[in-house]
Amino acid sequence: MDEGLCHRDVFAAEPYSVVVVKSRLTAKNCEVPSFVPDRHYADNFGKQWARFRDVQLDSVNGTTISKSYLENLLGYPVEQLAGKTVLEVGAGAGRFTEHLVKYAGLVVAVDLSEAIFVNAGLGAGNLILAQANLLEMPPMKIQFDVVYCRGVLQHTPDPIRSISQLHRWVKRGGLVAFDIYAPGTLGKLGAKYLLRPIIQRLFTYESFLRLLERYAEPILHMRWKLKPLLPGRSKKFLDFVLPVYDYRGFLALTDEQLVEWGKLDTMDAFFAKYDNPMTCEEVLDALNQIGSRVVSLDRKMNFFRTTVRHDAFASHAQCMGSGVIVGEAFS
Repeated sequence: MDEGLCHRDVFAAEPYSVVVVKSRLTAKNCEVPSFVPDRHYADNFGKQWARFRDVQLDSVNGTTISKSYLENLLGYPVEQLAGKTVLEVGAGAGRFTEHLVKYAGLVVAVDLSEAIFVNAGLGAGNLILAQANLLEMPPMKIQFDVVYCRGVLQHTPDPIRSISQLHRWVKRGGLVAFDIYAPGTLGKLGAKYLLRPIIQRLFTYESFLRLLERYAEPILHMRWKLKPLLPGRSKKFLDFVLPVYDYRGFLALTDEQLVEWGKLDTMDAFFAKYDNPMTCEEVLDALNQIGSRVVSLDRKMNFFRTTVRHDAFASHAQCMGSGVIVGEAFS
């Protein structure tokens, strides 16, 4: 990180603690502030990303999957972020951060879990990392050209308020790019909803991970043999009897990589504390209520690119109280 550039340049509050971690990029010690006082609902995500921190990093797996995901949600090539300020919410182990820091002028990346301490971008000169809760973010001194949030909102206790929070920090004319999982075709009758309470009753996070480490590969090989034999939507049956996430045919990965991605997303599905999907129409209604203008959207993927009508948003924020908007954020 550039000398003199630190969390105090961005955050208008002092952290509860500062964690010193070694950068994989520079092998130097870096400071990461934590604005989280104690244990929280994202604890399992921290464990998950500590174990699987390299799985989705393009720089490690030799693909451009994460870069493509990033650009698909942004709606343009990541190179167009040149010189811009970016806030990444839910940065995790840095699958998108490592691309953002290559092009943006400044990246502030936050995550509630301890995955932030193994973020792949740690040590980049234009990056400030922080452990922070989206719903209890400390006040910030700056606004951003782009606020980016992918794969996060459905895992918060209040997705509608979380969507509102994202719009606190974007500049006038800036872009908020986010997604939220849509309800599956089976809704609450989907495999993860029916199996999750059973699995959580029978296993701890750690014991289920040990089970996956041993059996995920043979389970996936069994799925790969059976899938061609099943017609159409009957393939969904495999999700109930062989419940390991299967990306063969969807992601260009080796069999070994498919097993690792399968373990990662299976743990995500069965041990997330909150799982609150929203339909496209529900999101659009929430955006209308907070005074956000939709720039573009992808109904199939539940991708949203929005900007803020500041007068309308400020009025909404005043109604919801001081937890939603900080005065200096719109200075």
